[in-house]
Amino acid sequence: MSYVIAAPEMMTAAATDLAGIGSTLSVAHLVAASPTAAVIPAAADEVSASIAHLFSQYGGGFQALAGKAAAFHDQFVHTLKASASAYTSAEVANAALLKPASNTFLSEFLSGLVSIFEQNPLEFLAGTVLFFLLIPVFILVIPLLPFLAILALA
Repeated sequence: MSYVIAAPEMMTAAATDLAGIGSTLSVAHLVAASPTAAVIPAAADEVSASIAHLFSQYGGGFQALAGKAAAFHDQFVHTLKASASAYTSAEVANAALLKPASNTFLSEFLSGLVSIFEQNPLEFLAGTVLFFLLIPVFILVIPLLPFLAILALA
């Protein structure tokens, strides 16, 4: 029993949505990069300069982590799109393998039905009656075949 269900269309839609979210976040990080990387001191004293420098360091750390997160996000979106493509190509290959077999079976079955009904109706009726008369014989004989084979070998 399979516990994994893959819908390539949904995976592709999710990857597209995630790519849109990633581009929005990238724009927001670019807009926030300059104000957070170089915080201007509120006053001309040492405390304000130290606090501004501390916040600038935190802003730089945030931008570094945001860059790593954006790279991970891009890799995740790329992997999701590649997985959806792989599932789609596998489904297409499996469907291509099954299609000729199903068409051959169906065409043979339909041609057999057509040939039965093209026969003389009396021949068709006689064959059907003979078939239903022989079913009980086969039901009785088939279970005895192993025993008959053993007797024949002895």
